[in-house]
Amino acid sequence: MGFQDSQLSGYCQLQNWTLVNSYVDPGFSGKDGSRPGLERMLADARIGLFDKVVIHKLDRLARNLKLLLEIEQQLRNYGVSLVSMKESVDTSSSTGKMIFQLFGMVAEWERANIVERGKNGRLQRYREGCWGGGKAPYGYSYDKPTHKLVIKESEARIVRRMYSEYAAGKSLSGICQSLNHDHIPARAKIAKGWWQTSVRQVLLNPAYKGTEVVNRHTHISLINKMDLSKAITFSVPVIVTEQVWQIAQDRMSGNKHVKPNKQGTHLLQGMITCTKCGYGFASKGDYYFCRGTMKYVHPDGSPRCQSRHIQAGWLDNEVWKRIEETVNDPDKLFHVIAESIQNLKAAEADLSARIKPIDDRLAEIAEQKARLADDWIMRHLNSERFKELKDSLAKEETRMRNLRAEIDPAQILELEQTRSWLKFWERRVRDLEQNSKVEDGIMNPHQFALKFIGLEAAEMEKVIGFPTSRRQLLDKLQVKLSVCDDKVDVKCTFPVEPIDVQTCTSAKGD
Repeated sequence: MGFQDSQLSGYCQLQNWTLVNSYVDPGFSGKDGSRPGLERMLADARIGLFDKVVIHKLDRLARNLKLLLEIEQQLRNYGVSLVSMKESVDTSSSTGKMIFQLFGMVAEWERANIVERGKNGRLQRYREGCWGGGKAPYGYSYDKPTHKLVIKESEARIVRRMYSEYAAGKSLSGICQSLNHDHIPARAKIAKGWWQTSVRQVLLNPAYKGTEVVNRHTHISLINKMDLSKAITFSVPVIVTEQVWQIAQDRMSGNKHVKPNKQGTHLLQGMITCTKCGYGFASKGDYYFCRGTMKYVHPDGSPRCQSRHIQAGWLDNEVWKRIEETVNDPDKLFHVIAESIQNLKAAEADLSARIKPIDDRLAEIAEQKARLADDWIMRHLNSERFKELKDSLAKEETRMRNLRAEIDPAQILELEQTRSWLKFWERRVRDLEQNSKVEDGIMNPHQFALKFIGLEAAEMEKVIGFPTSRRQLLDKLQVKLSVCDDKVDVKCTFPVEPIDVQTCTSAKGD
C-alpha cells in the first residue's frame, strides 16, 4: 500500500467511514479523463456502491478544472459527494462546493505555471544551442551526454535521397511512390507509408542545411514566407549542403498551386462517413465519394474501399427535405429549441463554474479591505496588525486576479453571449406557449426560424444568433451521415428516416 493510500485509509477510519474500494491509475496523467481507475469508480458510483469518494488532493483526481467539475457533477448525479483530505473539502455542503471550485482553479493554475516553466526551460536550452526535448527531427537523434542533435545515418540517407530525387525532377508523389516501393519506414511508426506532406516537410526544413529554427509559431510549410526574426536558431550537423537545400526551395517556390474555389462546396461536405472503411466522403464534381477508394490513401498497397459514389445534389436534397419537415413543423421545432435551451443552460453553468467563484472572491476581498480601513480609522487598529492584514488581502487579491487573467477572454465573451442567447430563446418559447400566432409584433420561434433560414448569409449568424443558411442549421443540429451499402443513416438531434441510395450511386472511381 502506498503512502497516500495509507493516509486515506487512516483518514476514513478516523471519520468512521467504511472503506469499500480503492481506485488508482498508475502511469496516467491527471489531465486525462479516460483512465481505467476513474472509469471503474464512476461505474461503481452509478450502481450505488458507495456514497463518498475520498481523495488525497484535488489535483490527484484531475488537473483540468473542466474535467474536475465534470467528474464532481457525475458523482453528484449519482448521489455521491467528493471529499478532499488535503484541502479539507466536502462537496456535500454548499460552502464545500464553492471551496472545491476555488481549489480546482488553483490546481489548474499551478499546472499552467509548471507548463510555462517547462516551456521557458526548453527555450533557454535552445538559446544555448542544445536540443530542448521532444522527438528529434527525422534524420537526427538526441545525444544525451552533450544535449545536442547528432546525425542518425539510417535516416539521413533517406533525407539525402529525397533531395537528390527532387533536384533531379521527380515529383513529391513520385518520391513517395519510390520510398514506399522500397519499403522505407515512414517518419511516424503508425503511418502506412510516406505521404507528400511528409516529404514536403523534409524538403522545406532548414535543419538539414545546418540551421534548426524553433519557436517560430508557424507551420514548416510557411517557413520561407514568414518573418523569423523573433525565432530561435541554432546550429545542427549538416545532412545536405546549403546549395542542394536551396535548389529544393527554388523548385518548391516555382510549383505554385491555385487553391480550389470553395464556393461550390456541396451542402454535406465533411459530414459523411463510410461505414465500410471509416474514411470520410469528399466531393468531386456532382458526386460524393469515399476517400478510402482512392489510391493515394493506401501508400502501403492495402485494399481500397469498394463504396460507390453518391450523387451529391440528390443526397443534399434528400437530407434537407427531412430537416425541412422539422423546420416547417412548429411542434417539432419547439422540441428542438427546448433542447437547445437545455444545452445553453449546461454551457452557461460550465462557463460560470470557472468565472463566478473568482469574481465572488474578489468582491469579498473588496468588502474586507473596506472593513479593514474602517477598523484602522474608527477602532485604532494596531499599525503592525493593519499592515499584516492589508498585505495578506493584497496577496490574495493579486492571486485571484492572476487566476482571472488566466481565463481566456473569449470564454468570458462566450458566457455573456450564451446568457443573452438563452434569455432570447426563453422569451421565444414563452411566446410560443402563449400563442402560436404573431401578436403585437412578437414573432414565435417557428416563424423566426423560417424568416432567416435560407438567407445564405453566414456572417449574419453572429448578429442575430440564429442560423441563416442551410449548412449552419445542419451544424447546429449536429447532422452526421453514415453510408452503408443500401442506405444512408442520418444522425441528428431529432429522429430522421434513413435514405435509400441504391438507385443514386455510380461505380467507384480512381
